[in-house]
Amino acid sequence: MARSRVKWQGTLAGSIMFAPYLILLVAFGIVPVVMAFATSLGSSRANPAGGLANYLTVVTDFRFMPALINVTVFVLIYVPLMVVVVAIMSLLLDAIRTKWTVSLRAAYIVPASISGAVSIMVWYFMLEPTYSPYRDLLHAVGITQGSQIWAKPNLMVIFVLMAFATGAGNWIIVQYGSLQSIPDDILEAARIDGANGLQIALRIKLPLIQKYLVYMGILTFAAGLQVFVEPYLISSSVYTGLAKDWSLNQLSYAFAFESGDLAAASALSLMLLLVCVVFALVVIFKTDFFEESGVTKK
Repeated sequence: MARSRVKWQGTLAGSIMFAPYLILLVAFGIVPVVMAFATSLGSSRANPAGGLANYLTVVTDFRFMPALINVTVFVLIYVPLMVVVVAIMSLLLDAIRTKWTVSLRAAYIVPASISGAVSIMVWYFMLEPTYSPYRDLLHAVGITQGSQIWAKPNLMVIFVLMAFATGAGNWIIVQYGSLQSIPDDILEAARIDGANGLQIALRIKLPLIQKYLVYMGILTFAAGLQVFVEPYLISSSVYTGLAKDWSLNQLSYAFAFESGDLAAASALSLMLLLVCVVFALVVIFKTDFFEESGVTKK
């Protein structure tokens, strides 16, 4: 009786704690997805019959393949760059034991606080040879006009740098926090066994924060796949039309608010959601995400 009562109390407590998340999940997750699915099968001006033909409308659109290529290349550069650089910088930050550690942590957060339209303006003035604080350096390498930088072949690099600058700092602090959760006894035992700083970082710390890196990789992939703000603001406010329909989210926006085709926009949104979910499940079940992390044995 006592055991059943404790079990029932534990179940009740867990249900109460889970309830707020479940309500938000249903209201802002499941319901919108169901509505988007229903809309994606509805009729539109481009496809009065509705149905799965709306998905065909998306993939056969002349803008779809260039946008897909752009986003694929963006993700292939952005995600590994974020994971590798954040892992290295957080390990280095954890290895520093000086009075400047707090200041360094604060410095990483500053770029992340500049996002959206403000970030676009900052990058514009940094890269525009006429106004840039680095104009002398830009002129020295032969860049005297903004069109030499703000050109379609350079957009991939510019957007990756923008996204990296606004996201890396926060993740470095998060991974630094995960490193702080490693028991000192483990690190001390490694030092007693003769491990140097590099060996401790690669064989002890890195495996122990692997789950956090996997989690970061999933969220970074989802953010990269849905890149929108950078190309949209550049195309609409800095150089009109330069990055129009550059990303898949921009194309979805164009379907919904320029063509009035909510069915196609919903179809494209669900396709992006499906890719994110499949990627997350593959990464989670191909790693020890739900298992206890362990150190590398040799």
